[in-house]
Amino acid sequence: MTEEEKRFHEKMADRLIETREAAGMTQEKLAEKVGLQSNSIHRYEAAERKINLFTAVKMADALNTTVDKLVPEEYIHKTEKTDIEREAEDVFHQLSPEDQKMLLRQMKGLLAVPA
Repeated sequence: MTEEEKRFHEKMADRLIETREAAGMTQEKLAEKVGLQSNSIHRYEAAERKINLFTAVKMADALNTTVDKLVPEEYIHKTEKTDIEREAEDVFHQLSPEDQKMLLRQMKGLLAVPA
């Protein structure tokens, strides 16, 4: 394991501890919800063991959060939405599910039209 990987897993372990404690959950309770042994949670939190993606998803779900909240911020590429992207998203969410599907088909159709 490289030094960068080691730092990543140590920081992810810290995020896991913070998130679990904020949720008021013990290692044992998290292990039960995820279907792991409680010593596995201890090893993840001590950065003695790497958290694979499947386990991270299960942990995030058990902690009522998302995987990106468990990943150290410096490893997440964030892009700001433009004003038009935010406006389009707001309008899209105001549409009925049927209208959303229709609009999505129309948008995909625009991409298929040669210039």
